[in-house]
Amino acid sequence: MFLLQDYQELRRRLTRGVTRALLHAPAAGPPFIANAPERPIRRVLVCRPNHRLGNLLLLTPLLKELQHVLPDAEVDLVLAGEDGARLFRTFRNVGHIYVLHRRMVRHPLQTAGIVLQIRRAKYDLAIDPCEGSQSSRWFTAIANATHVIGAAGNDQVRTTDSKAAPAHMAQLPVYLVRRALAPRGASPDDEYPALDIRLSPTENQRGQQILSVLTSAGTSLPPTIGVFADATGAKRYAEAWWMRFIETLLGQARGFRLVEIAPPDGQSRLSSRFPSFFSPDTREVAAVISSMSCFLSADCGVMHLARASGIPTIGLFSVTDLAKYAPYGDGSCAIDTNGKSPEQVALLAATAMGVVRGGGKQPVRSGAGD
Repeated sequence: MFLLQDYQELRRRLTRGVTRALLHAPAAGPPFIANAPERPIRRVLVCRPNHRLGNLLLLTPLLKELQHVLPDAEVDLVLAGEDGARLFRTFRNVGHIYVLHRRMVRHPLQTAGIVLQIRRAKYDLAIDPCEGSQSSRWFTAIANATHVIGAAGNDQVRTTDSKAAPAHMAQLPVYLVRRALAPRGASPDDEYPALDIRLSPTENQRGQQILSVLTSAGTSLPPTIGVFADATGAKRYAEAWWMRFIETLLGQARGFRLVEIAPPDGQSRLSSRFPSFFSPDTREVAAVISSMSCFLSADCGVMHLARASGIPTIGLFSVTDLAKYAPYGDGSCAIDTNGKSPEQVALLAATAMGVVRGGGKQPVRSGAGD
């Protein structure tokens, strides 16, 4: 019987073969530069031809690091899907964004045109930020940049460094940049930048206005917990699980309001029992979340969006690797829900929020107006 995994493996092999033929890229991974280049780096290319929200947001710490380490450099991006470019429009170091079709192999003319543009650009530095991404490796290779920093070549780094490279998908490329450009920037041991979508003051104000309407607040927003009750596949928790979780959580977090962020179809996953918000504009969703006190979600793109909006985020993990994808910074954390009841997970979340009744703790953030 032809199993699903057989089909997926065949598809991967076909994609690799077609991509190799189309791009004429070498099969070897990009080299890792161990020493800072002597000549100035003015043009940088970051290759992440992916359309998934979470994967794109995980690039934001790298963009922040590049702005710090190479303040005079222009950073171009290789992304996939039309929505990705909008995410990075407030990064002043981001220049041109190459937008590939989500299924680039099925659109060879468009892909070939972008390949030619990249080759003609003559980049000083190309960065492959993602281990395991074949397309990131190919585009990094075809850029033919003077210098290359590649996560694909990270096996050697992991085995030769006295301090192991971080496993987290957002921190690894920052680590590699620091290691390659150490004289110019931070030490690999320094704190890593958090995810950040860099909302503008206008966007933040709009988010506060929307949340004020959702919570029936006046001029002062109440403490608000945001929840995203959807995810893909096995990462999703059932509605009954969420309701038990929320009942226990609100029993601990007295005085907090709860607002649901609805998934792209606009339909509540909690039977519309709480105020909910939906927008096709990802930055508007982030702006609304930014005015909340904290956010809870299974591991998904909206979890990363919440962290990138600047509020403490608690990720609920049952399938994926916490070390690679957990939210971090500003009191954010991940909870492994395996073997735990919804009530137990809710108590752990309440503790992380600092709102356990009788514990004498204060919420990590009590509203945008404070």
